Amino acid sequence: MSQQKFASNVIEKCLTFGSPVESQILVNEMLGSTDENEPLQVMMKDQFANYVVQKVLETCDDQQLELILNRIKVHLNALKKYTYGKHIVARVEKLVAAGDIY
Repeated sequence: MSQQKFASNVIEKCLTFGSPVESQILVNEMLGSTDENEPLQVMMKDQFANYVVQKVLETCDDQQLELILNRIKVHLNALKKYTYGKHIVARVEKLVAAGDIY
């Protein structure tokens, strides 16, 4: 799940330039099929994969944003303890401050 530098770069480009359907497929993969050991949780703490999560927050539609933020909010306090998780916390706080989410 984008835990290598170039894999992260490729997926970020896919999110930026891909169709809405392709973006939805990538978001679905990130969310995983269960709440346990979800790929999103691993990605948020990873050196490279956290950039993919940030890009999703930047490029996704409102419905995808709501889904992802609901999953991220559960982990916000824990993410503050991880070097790369702090980037996600900052991005979420920026969205909240801008009034894009509640």
